[in-house]
Amino acid sequence: MGYSGFVIVARTGDKRLDELACVDDLFVAVTDNIRADGWRIGFLGPVDDPSPDGLANALALETNAPAIALSVVDSDCAFATAADPSGTAVEFYLNEEIVRALTYDEDEFEPLNTQAAAGLLAWAERAGLVANPDRLAATLEESPGPFGDGIFEFTEALGIDELPD
Repeated sequence: MGYSGFVIVARTGDKRLDELACVDDLFVAVTDNIRADGWRIGFLGPVDDPSPDGLANALALETNAPAIALSVVDSDCAFATAADPSGTAVEFYLNEEIVRALTYDEDEFEPLNTQAAAGLLAWAERAGLVANPDRLAATLEESPGPFGDGIFEFTEALGIDELPD
């Protein structure tokens, strides 16, 4: 079995993710991956309560910066939302094909990624990032991966870089 739980992406400056009120209330451990320009990627344990859109909106409001929340299922796929403090949000999947396969009722499945790429590019621009459109489109088709490799590829495609050496 792979990783199942929430992953959050937020610009917090020097503040650790586990110091955020919207994360602290979840009572889960956070692995904090520090990125350039104050961005952080956190891997939370399984969380019963929030939805990706609720958590993304709470992160954006608390940090006053765009944020992303992904609900990862067994490292295979993720249901995700990118939100900004103005209330604009984009729902998307990592690996929409697997999400479709996991949906028991085909009538309940809502394809999102055909429109999500444009919304994510606009989200990145509002965040002051320079996204790579081709790379972003490719990462939306990938799985999150057991060690978060797909998530790191996704965030780098949005323009969230690793810390310089």
